[in-house]
Amino acid sequence: MSHIVFFHSAVGLDDGVHAMAQTLRDAGHTVTTPDYYDGRTFDSAEEGVAHRDEVGFRTLVDRVNEAVDGIDGPFVAAGISLGSAMAQRLGKKDPRTRAALLLHAGGEAKPVDWPTACALQMHYGVDDPWIDAGMPEVLLQSAARAGARTEHFLYPGAQHLFADPTKPDYVKESADLLWNRVLGLLDDLGDG
Repeated sequence: MSHIVFFHSAVGLDDGVHAMAQTLRDAGHTVTTPDYYDGRTFDSAEEGVAHRDEVGFRTLVDRVNEAVDGIDGPFVAAGISLGSAMAQRLGKKDPRTRAALLLHAGGEAKPVDWPTACALQMHYGVDDPWIDAGMPEVLLQSAARAGARTEHFLYPGAQHLFADPTKPDYVKESADLLWNRVLGLLDDLGDG
């Protein structure tokens, strides 16, 4: 079973994050849910993004780095929306990261040198208004060129947080498929 570090979206560490993390725990994985918003939660993504901008992305990254400092051994970095940026950063920079799971996000559109040993799995809605057209391609191509396991999954609709059972965007069929794919990758990774 894997140790998964699961990063919240721009709305903060809310009940939805805990519900999604529980799905992974129910499958036998250890899950850590760092709160890099220091207890703040928001009712909308727009409010959460405003908070991100006020605090500063670099400060949030520093908080994430502090949160994973004490983790011994390998882990999987997973994130929802904004949290996917944190998972992506760990995937490309922290050699302990065995996989980066980007849920409800298409990754940062910056050239990166992706490590061969870190699998990459991306999930989002095909018409999600938060995803910039073409944004995932740079990241996917970098991981594929490095020889890393690379998987990219699109889901029907424009719902952003479709796998969060506490949000109006929730789509059970898409959420079930996402979790089947995530758990399949984790099973393939084995223990560690």
